[in-house]
Amino acid sequence: AFDSSIEEISPAQKSDLLLEEKEFLKHGGGLLSSITELQTQLTEIVIKDEMDQMDVEIGEVDMQKDVIDATIVSENKDNEETKDKEEPASTDIVTSSRKDSKKKKKSGSSQKQLNKLVKQIEKENTELLRLEMEFVRAVIEIMGPNRANGIRSALLGNVAGGGAGIAGGLLRSLQNRPLAAILDTIGYSNEKSAGRNLFVTDFNGDVTASQVDFLREEVTAILRVAKPGDEALLILQTGGGTVTGYGLAASQLQRFKKQGVKLTICVEEVAASGGYMMTCVADKVIASPFAVLGSIGVISDMPNVYRRLKDEGIEFQTVTAGKYKRTLTPTKEVTEEDLAKSKTELEAILTLFKGFVKENRPSLDIDTVATGETWFGDDALNMGLCDELNAVDD
Repeated sequence: AFDSSIEEISPAQKSDLLLEEKEFLKHGGGLLSSITELQTQLTEIVIKDEMDQMDVEIGEVDMQKDVIDATIVSENKDNEETKDKEEPASTDIVTSSRKDSKKKKKSGSSQKQLNKLVKQIEKENTELLRLEMEFVRAVIEIMGPNRANGIRSALLGNVAGGGAGIAGGLLRSLQNRPLAAILDTIGYSNEKSAGRNLFVTDFNGDVTASQVDFLREEVTAILRVAKPGDEALLILQTGGGTVTGYGLAASQLQRFKKQGVKLTICVEEVAASGGYMMTCVADKVIASPFAVLGSIGVISDMPNVYRRLKDEGIEFQTVTAGKYKRTLTPTKEVTEEDLAKSKTELEAILTLFKGFVKENRPSLDIDTVATGETWFGDDALNMGLCDELNAVDD
């Protein structure tokens, strides 16, 4: 027994542990899924081979009852019954011999495929075990020498029960989280946090929010294993970008609310424009003292080379159907009507942006903050753009 509790782990250690766990789940989860798929294929081949040898047709899986309907093949039933009556017993021996030969032939035809699958499973199991041992090594390194023996004893004690030491053992404890599986066994838990998990992820966005595909996968993975009371923490850093890209990213974060998982977003440096569109979805927003938040506005700019092309004697033709199919382009002469139309479109987008932020953070004075301005730390807190000033490590 260890006279310690989870509070004795420093904030920096907690952060390092959670980041290690995130990487472990990311890479190990893919391996575990691959192994499961290979094992399914292996089982299917073996069962099909046996059913073929017994002259049983493979039926369809009944998804309601989880059973397989199969039918016995009875070819030339009448002829077989007649032969049984007329032919001597020695015929049965010959027939049995032929069936055995047929059985061996069928088994051999699928043996190569079986061997290939077994080798692949062994290879991925080895890689998975290596990944798990690296995770354990990282946990011991972070926790320090004073806790190393406790972790060692706990993990070795779990080997017989299917825990560490068996490929996939830690990953298969996803319902309890692999990190919790290690810490809980050496006394690092308390009643207040018992059974509750904090899922940590990050989003370092570019102009097109190209990271949204990875974000979607992470949100889906978290929601699949999250239990009542679990929470999610997103470390966010982005200056925004396209309306469509960041609109999609924000909608991914809204899935947490729909599933009842509390979301906290920590802004270490910047959450501006589309970045704040994502941030406002959180139940709680934490910003570092000098983080930049806001920039609730819309911008569109592009160079125009119409005059230069004209001076060079080059005329660029654009054929359109529809009055506003093209307004501002790099090669088209800019007109007041084009500018007015583009301005109207930007204002419409801003209205949607403001409505979205107001819906998710109703305490904000939206007309005051939706000016395109940004605010640092204390000012952002006073404006209601965040709820607390702190670092993610704390």
